Amino acid sequence: MVGDINLIPQEEVTEQKKSKAVKTSTYISLGVLLLSVLISAYFVLAISNIKTQIVKIDADITSLRVQITKLSQVEISARNLDRKFNILLTLFKERPKYSLLLEEIKSRNPEELTIESLDVKTNQTTVSGIAGNYIAIASFINNLVSKNFEGGNPKLKDVFTSVTLNSVSLEKATNQVKFFIVVNFDEAKLR
Repeated sequence: MVGDINLIPQEEVTEQKKSKAVKTSTYISLGVLLLSVLISAYFVLAISNIKTQIVKIDADITSLRVQITKLSQVEISARNLDRKFNILLTLFKERPKYSLLLEEIKSRNPEELTIESLDVKTNQTTVSGIAGNYIAIASFINNLVSKNFEGGNPKLKDVFTSVTLNSVSLEKATNQVKFFIVVNFDEAKLR
């Protein structure tokens, strides 16, 4: 058996071990650095992806807010339709007497005036609409309260007891006058 003979001086062996330790620590340091770079790149990409998702979600939120705002108009319309539907139910229940009332209002309505809505309650109705001028509104009010109005049903000449003009405004865009009046009537005369 041949024995290993180490002819390298002890100082050289120590230098080789130091050199080997430096190489190993350099490789480990480079590995850790590479691992740190990879982890940093992952976090940068993840943060970039999260920011992109935040921007997209913010855009979606803005879009949904716009849709909700648009739906508010639908809600208002639905409420108005419900109110009109309830008025129609009341009219159908009380049809004979309210038909007379509506015919009388129609007969006293000047041509320059358009009734847009009519809400009938017990002994009172509210009327809103548009007119070509203020004189048409005044004429309509005078026709309603006039006991000597010619036209309409003679039995109903004094069915309207009072008229109150609640609001009147000029629409500059259309040059028409919007109005809202409250008309009190004697329900007993409609039977």
